[in-house]
Amino acid sequence: MCKKIDLDSYLIDEFRELINEESFFYNQLSNKEGKNHWNVLCSAMDWINTAAEGLPTIELKSNGFGYNHKDTINLMQYIITIDVMVESIIQLYRVLDPKKPYPLKGSKEIFNHNKLSDDIYFKHLRAVFSTHPVNLKSLDGVISEDGEKFYASWVYKGIENDFAVSLYSNLPDRDKTNSLGINISDLNKYSEKRYRLLEQLKEKASLIKKDHLSYYKSRAIQTAGDSLEDLKILFEENKKRFGSKDGYASLITYLYNLLKVRINGMNYEGFCKEIVENYRTYLKSLISEIKDGLQEMIIKEINLTFHTYEYEFEKIYTYLYTGEHLLGETFYNNLCNKLSFPSAVCISKDMNLKHLFLDAYLFNITKEEKQTFSYPDFF
Repeated sequence: MCKKIDLDSYLIDEFRELINEESFFYNQLSNKEGKNHWNVLCSAMDWINTAAEGLPTIELKSNGFGYNHKDTINLMQYIITIDVMVESIIQLYRVLDPKKPYPLKGSKEIFNHNKLSDDIYFKHLRAVFSTHPVNLKSLDGVISEDGEKFYASWVYKGIENDFAVSLYSNLPDRDKTNSLGINISDLNKYSEKRYRLLEQLKEKASLIKKDHLSYYKSRAIQTAGDSLEDLKILFEENKKRFGSKDGYASLITYLYNLLKVRINGMNYEGFCKEIVENYRTYLKSLISEIKDGLQEMIIKEINLTFHTYEYEFEKIYTYLYTGEHLLGETFYNNLCNKLSFPSAVCISKDMNLKHLFLDAYLFNITKEEKQTFSYPDFF
């Protein structure tokens, strides 16, 4: 039995956790120069996980002599899995550090081939022992200038190596049988060394986040002094700093939608006008908090939920955000009548207007009573 490969699956798990943290890399890589590099990253991590967990479970028995179909299939699987893992590591470097070749490019310290790097020679071993044994362009990885090709026998247990094949030439005058061996210890060293590059990749990923943080902290946000214009500016800043769906994106959109509602000249029909005006003043006060958070590259917790989480309010807000929910509309209209909202609000098709009055009312009573209310509390 060959010595088991040493791949600590915690390493790829830690790397994946760092990459998935706070959606940072998704926002940075999902559309970079017109390419979705995030998908490349996810694919590479999946296959590295597969290799790290799967390679140690593949049984490779090098003792004995002769051919064994099960051992051959296991060896093929082993080599192909290593190949996928190494290609995945290289892809991570292409995404996270595209201006530099990956660190082991050109290295010759494992297989010690005098002409070929470890990566190129491994591709030759892969071809011979797994993927192209019946169509080989070289004996040792160096392509022949006279067009000679080779064909491998089945895999057998070697004398000086763990496994070996015989290689036959396509040229009639070259009937010498050549052999090529492979040692599992070399394959393990080759893959372990490349797998451990994840440590370096973790450092690179952390540095990318740190540099992004420092860069945008140093870039002062200039606002216009007008609430709606400022929110447009902050949304664009949020997109660059945290992404179009993360950070303060939903809060900025909420503020913009409710502050753009025109209420000048509205007949309040006895409904307290100050409730709406006070809420809009409160919403405007949040703009500076958002700006400060963006400037310092931190996500402040700003809670604008003034009701309990329950069935009726869930349907109401689905209606307010989509404009299409019959039951939510019914629940809203019940509140509209019960709380004496202006008739212009109740019959309006402007979801932002409806949203403004409901949240303004909930904000007011929550502030006064210092508690949240459920839907049945109003009836």
